[in-house]
Amino acid sequence: MPDYVPALQAKMGDWRYYVTVMKMGKVARECRLAEEIHANKDLDALLQRAIQDRVEKEMVPYLLNEQQRFYGALVVAVYGGEPEFSPVRVDEHELIDDKDRGSYGFGLLRFDGSQVYYALDGQHRLKSIQEAIKIEPDLAKEEITVIILKHEDSKEGLQRTRRLFSTLNRRAKPTSSGMNIAIDEDDGVAILTRRLVKESSILKGLVLSSLGSKQLASTKSNDSYITTLSALYEVNEILLGAYNEGTQIDKDFKQFRPSSDDLDNYYLFLENIWKQMLDCCPEFESIKSGKQKPGELRFLLDSDGLPAVDDAQKNIPGGNVFFRPIGQYIVAEVIKQAGIQRKVLPDVIAAIMTHVSMDIDHAPWVGVIWNPSTRTIIGGRKERTLISTMISHALGLRTSLKVRDLKQKYRDIIGDKKAILPQAINWSGRSTQSNEEEEEDEN
Repeated sequence: MPDYVPALQAKMGDWRYYVTVMKMGKVARECRLAEEIHANKDLDALLQRAIQDRVEKEMVPYLLNEQQRFYGALVVAVYGGEPEFSPVRVDEHELIDDKDRGSYGFGLLRFDGSQVYYALDGQHRLKSIQEAIKIEPDLAKEEITVIILKHEDSKEGLQRTRRLFSTLNRRAKPTSSGMNIAIDEDDGVAILTRRLVKESSILKGLVLSSLGSKQLASTKSNDSYITTLSALYEVNEILLGAYNEGTQIDKDFKQFRPSSDDLDNYYLFLENIWKQMLDCCPEFESIKSGKQKPGELRFLLDSDGLPAVDDAQKNIPGGNVFFRPIGQYIVAEVIKQAGIQRKVLPDVIAAIMTHVSMDIDHAPWVGVIWNPSTRTIIGGRKERTLISTMISHALGLRTSLKVRDLKQKYRDIIGDKKAILPQAINWSGRSTQSNEEEEEDEN
């Protein structure tokens, strides 16, 4: 039975294509995955990537739960059906000049009914539509834009279609993580990070709103900042793990926008944590008063804005580690563990910022994340975890390593067989538990 599809005809390069709108039910029924058409999955016939589990875990829930759901156009190749386009002339409209009449590509695309569509771009979207309609049949009534190209069933035609598939998928780049932080309206961490930058009196003007590196380059242009947008996002993600004695920050948290009430509660929690950390940092008072800039507390810079160096590479302080993103990551990890273990966070923060040296040239930082000879940050996640574990141990928090193993890891990294762990911190160690609950835990 013939099938007529209203469409716009267009041309780009040597491809002639058609733009139309289809009901999602029709797309689900008639548009296939490449492996469903070609039984042999050799390199000549395999026109798309394997469908990943993100369809089930992320995309189907998005279609089912998000009222503002929207997908971009599917690009499909049509196999068979003898497509024939019949233009429809536009003869009446005051906005169309005589010279343009009939030149617009409005028309009907006719198929003989034997056509099969398969996705060149949007295979994950297609699969999620098919799966979501099984759960919620009303989705079949909704519409999606479809771009149709004709596929020739020949070796040359297959190569041509495969090349287009490769081009679409190879050249389509996801947005950068920095851009996602700047624009994402579903990721709760991104929303809260932007709000802190815009609204928080404690952080306003202290965050470099750059979409690039997480680190702060040692230049005068960065003197005013204590962190970057990307680093602030990562630290906030860690800190939220301490909310309400342990919040799971997983893919769902980043994919489905939290309620307004939840966002407000998260925001107040994060803002209070940042205020407590900075207020407990003695050097921050000089920043608030305008006497110093954060960069002056990280490095001594020369007149060209570069790290000052003397011949002996001595007496050039590396400054306060908390005014570097890496120091904030580590402190946040300790706070997260304290929150999970139901400790009173203001007490934890005061203990860390008061009793742990924030001088990057001293233990526990030097030799682990800081090279005093080159005056550069070293190490990565493993070294960050080591320091946060040592500080947690000093606070009396439960850690995943035995003291003997922790001490050995520290000695191995800094190359000192006699190095000792930071001394135990004498603080209240209060818990949010009742006395009865603490007694039960001890038993």
